[in-house]
Amino acid sequence: MASAIFRGPPGQKYERFVVSFRSFRLATTFLGIRMDLHTIHGQDDITSYLSTHLSESNISDLKLADDQYFKPSPGPIPGTITSGFTFSTLIANGRGLFNLVLTDGDWKASTVFMALDSLKGYEEAGADDGLYDGRFPSWSEARKKTWQDTERDPEVLIVGAGQNGLQIAARFRQMQISALVIERNDRVGDTWRDRHPTLRLHTPKEHHSLLYQPYPENWPTWTPGSKMADWLEQYAITQDLLVWTSSTFASRPSYDQETKKWTVNINREGQITTMHPNHIVIATGTLGKPYKPTFEGRELFEGHIFHASEFPGASLFTGKRSIVVGTGTSGHDIALDLSTQGAESVTIIQRSSTCVQPGYLVAQQLQGFWPVGVPVEVSDFRVFGIPTRHAFEILAATRKQGEIWEKEKSFMEQLEKAGMKVNLGPFEAGVLGVVFEQFHGFWMDVGCGERIISGKIQVKSGVKIQKFTKDSVIFDDGSTVDADVVVLATGYSNMEENVRAIFGDKVIDQTKSLPDGFIDEEGEIPAGYRPTGHTGLWFAPGTFPNGRLQSKYLGIQIQALKLGYMTL
Repeated sequence: MASAIFRGPPGQKYERFVVSFRSFRLATTFLGIRMDLHTIHGQDDITSYLSTHLSESNISDLKLADDQYFKPSPGPIPGTITSGFTFSTLIANGRGLFNLVLTDGDWKASTVFMALDSLKGYEEAGADDGLYDGRFPSWSEARKKTWQDTERDPEVLIVGAGQNGLQIAARFRQMQISALVIERNDRVGDTWRDRHPTLRLHTPKEHHSLLYQPYPENWPTWTPGSKMADWLEQYAITQDLLVWTSSTFASRPSYDQETKKWTVNINREGQITTMHPNHIVIATGTLGKPYKPTFEGRELFEGHIFHASEFPGASLFTGKRSIVVGTGTSGHDIALDLSTQGAESVTIIQRSSTCVQPGYLVAQQLQGFWPVGVPVEVSDFRVFGIPTRHAFEILAATRKQGEIWEKEKSFMEQLEKAGMKVNLGPFEAGVLGVVFEQFHGFWMDVGCGERIISGKIQVKSGVKIQKFTKDSVIFDDGSTVDADVVVLATGYSNMEENVRAIFGDKVIDQTKSLPDGFIDEEGEIPAGYRPTGHTGLWFAPGTFPNGRLQSKYLGIQIQALKLGYMTL
């Protein structure tokens, strides 16, 4: 019955089908000859969208999932049921997820998510059997030949060997899409290795696991930055990824509309190599370059000024008077480091209100989405099947419950008394809501809050730096704070600045720009893992889960273009 509704003509059948939908999310589902990612809200818009597009997809063989992770089960909010399902099109296999809510004694659809899982005949390769040309060459010989072929003519050039660039390369290898990764640093992982020494991830390891390669059982829950750097380097080796380090663009890439190929000149340790990939994937991170504001009198200051990305560690500043400008997570981590390492004084400068939650509460929220013991690919699909705005509602609903919420409220009230301006985030969903909404302006507390409350760390809120003197900072309210070291935890520019520097305005003006916030009005990343507006150019922003799951959707689109199933 469901498949008949999908195949039916516009009108009444679609209206019956969406009678109580709140939102409908499509990830790389074929809509005629196009693929894209959309979240549609409201019955009228859903009916219109399905009437226009879905019948063209020839969806059939809809079946409820029967495996242990996707069979019908209680949903994330009491009074809901979640279930997975599978479906087919003429050329692809797909999966989906729906959520039912009990309304007026009847179960009705709240959300539906549909995504292609593979093109028929182009499924992921799986484990290699180790046999090459009917004989047993050495592993290094086999890898060398594969890499030589790719270096001569890569189908895809991936820019950036961070977590997303490497996960995309690993996915493409399984999808038999040849890819070369270039990285400007000397070693894979240097982006993590070169940050301040106490850097660590504030998400539990299940959230920041890597595709195909889970952490050992004895891996720390909170991964240190330097350990992540080494793991990424090992990941590139273990996954047999072709990575050129110390490599940058020697000139601006150019695109040929006739051949559908780029001309790219790569400077690899002084040697220029020209190649012609069909696609370039930018995986240099969601953020751009460090933002370093200018201040009057900065040249007069006799102390040290660092951006947070360059901070060498607090042990060098024991006994020194320190100022940290900015109240995001990095700023508070550095302030905590300075305080515990014996700085004479630590003052945090806050311009505007900050969304804060204790780190352990954020971890509990994340582990609700990525539970311990559940395969990460299962959790990713479940999470991705929740429209972003609906996820905010879940976070807000589950946050304000019982004793834990009372402790959180008390924590925020004490911070306010100490001079820190705090807020609950968009939809009162907390830190995770801010991460999705704008990717800055949040603080996951791992100890700095207690030092602020106790007075060991001072806060100046609602003020701006007016100028520097040789040994102090003067603010726009006339107050002065003495300083030997100032850390600018002032964030980063948008990634658009980076890509404009690479490609120039002519190319980037054709793309969907990432807005000041991280997501668009539908709750999707505007140009992430989907057509950007310029053929052959793709952006891969986001965090670990984006690279883990959306690398598949990106790969399917690239395969579909090659096979003629999709046009841009």
